[in-house]
Amino acid sequence: MAERQEPTGLISSLQHFSVGDGPGIRSTIFFQGCNLHCPWCHNPETISPQPVLLFDPPRCTDCGLCVRACPSGAQMLRAGRHVFARDLCISCGACTAACPADALRLSGRAMTVGEVLAFIEEDRDFYAASGGGVTLSGGEPLLQASFCASLAAACHRQGLPVILDTAGQVPFAAFEQVLPYVDRFYVDLKSGSETGYRDLCGGSLALVLQNMARLVAAGQAVTARIPVIPGTNDRASDWIQMRDVLQHTGVREVHLLPYHRLGAGKYDAIGKPYTLWPVMPPHKEHLRALSAIFAPDFFVTIEG
Repeated sequence: MAERQEPTGLISSLQHFSVGDGPGIRSTIFFQGCNLHCPWCHNPETISPQPVLLFDPPRCTDCGLCVRACPSGAQMLRAGRHVFARDLCISCGACTAACPADALRLSGRAMTVGEVLAFIEEDRDFYAASGGGVTLSGGEPLLQASFCASLAAACHRQGLPVILDTAGQVPFAAFEQVLPYVDRFYVDLKSGSETGYRDLCGGSLALVLQNMARLVAAGQAVTARIPVIPGTNDRASDWIQMRDVLQHTGVREVHLLPYHRLGAGKYDAIGKPYTLWPVMPPHKEHLRALSAIFAPDFFVTIEG
């Protein structure tokens, strides 16, 4: 009888000692692939459903080791300087293993549940001491719902609390696969109108609200996470809309995520333009005014 293969998923990266993806110290697992295209995304390398090579020129020492390792001719030396021809790259990752300066990194590699769990287990002592756990993020974890469920189940068996961070742009059947193993769902709310959702990121507000309501009805703990993007969704009228539509879902916990530029450099690294350079992070006073719109019906936290 053939040996049963362990499930594999496409993982962008693994992060130890994360303190921004839920309570306590956490291990965050970033899944590769997303079905939205939010212009403020701080993990743009995870959007593609296929592996993506990141190149950080300031780290490059022009040593030429990647040139010898690359099977497609995407890495080359011209007049002693390194040149990366992204159109020739097949995202195999051979160059990343050869690069001594960490100037090249592959987002998206196949990993088994066991491999990811071994990484997670390294932080077990910190979870217990801090009230932390594991966060499944991305990208969109539920585009790989079967692997996501297998990983969450493995964490659950080990007594490790799991948060699943999702944009909610998937059929509820994807949620049903992970329900028994997830302790809390973080679900993004990016706009209070269907048109705004579609125009901003290519998603559907109706689907997000439906999934939130069904999670709450199933007895799940749900937090709505709202990115605060100045000039995009931070007018009082935007927030009144979001408050009103959220009222009907049963969700009562809201986290505000102030816009930041920490992921802007990744756009250059993947060969994409970053369009929000003129946008400044929101002021604390403005965030407090927006949070007051949700009072007294919601428990609101401003993150960051």
